[in-house]
Amino acid sequence: MCEPHFFQVQYEINPWMKLGSIDKKNAGKQWVSLYETYLKLEIAVDLIKPQAGLPDMVFSADQGLVKEKTVICSNFLYQERRKEVPYYENWYQQNDFEVKKMPETCFFEGAGESLWWEDKLFVGKGQRNSKEASFRLKEVLGVEVISLELINPFFYHLDTCLFPLNKETVFYYPKAFSPISVKSLRKKVPDLVPFEEKEAFNFAANSLLTDHHAVIQTGNKDFRRRLDSYGYKTVEVDVSEFSKAGGGIHCLTGVIAESSL
Repeated sequence: MCEPHFFQVQYEINPWMKLGSIDKKNAGKQWVSLYETYLKLEIAVDLIKPQAGLPDMVFSADQGLVKEKTVICSNFLYQERRKEVPYYENWYQQNDFEVKKMPETCFFEGAGESLWWEDKLFVGKGQRNSKEASFRLKEVLGVEVISLELINPFFYHLDTCLFPLNKETVFYYPKAFSPISVKSLRKKVPDLVPFEEKEAFNFAANSLLTDHHAVIQTGNKDFRRRLDSYGYKTVEVDVSEFSKAGGGIHCLTGVIAESSL
């Protein structure tokens, strides 16, 4: 995780962003609450030093995709975020990860756009990732890749509209995906559960699963009820200040210890 010392909306690269909209004091309190929640759940958290001029560096999940001790670092579409990558790349190298990169012309936005489902990998395309990214990931990681086209600008990253729960169950927001991708999900996933629109826009998909706990954004009552029915214990944390920049709990968390549920 990366503390939000310099977090603010200083540019607009998605529909959530409005210049100067962040209450920085409240954002700091919310980030600490999430950090302390992880510690209470006995999740070890490493911190990376925030850098001035990089307000979105706080969104650690976007920085790369991890499989065991290999990380494929991000190649951001927007120039505003590209200077974040070297700091994370340096952290991975110092912690003995094998660092791999996409070609310069292949845009790829890490675990924000790529989600593990057991030994398979869901990969978004159409807004931030290049189409080529799916083929590269399949080639480098040697895994089955399920490519999904995102069509709604509010759901520009896959982790804003898809939440793999277990080997049978995946939550999704249908209106975020092209009809062909919805059909693909229905074919692949035995138990495909739609989010209600209100909860999709409250970042329900942008949750974090650990063992049998699910850390979710406050206010998603139906989602919490459904998680309870699947035997998961839910912990609610309010990170609404970060939603103003288009991110949530999952975005704020770079998971490095495991590559699948």
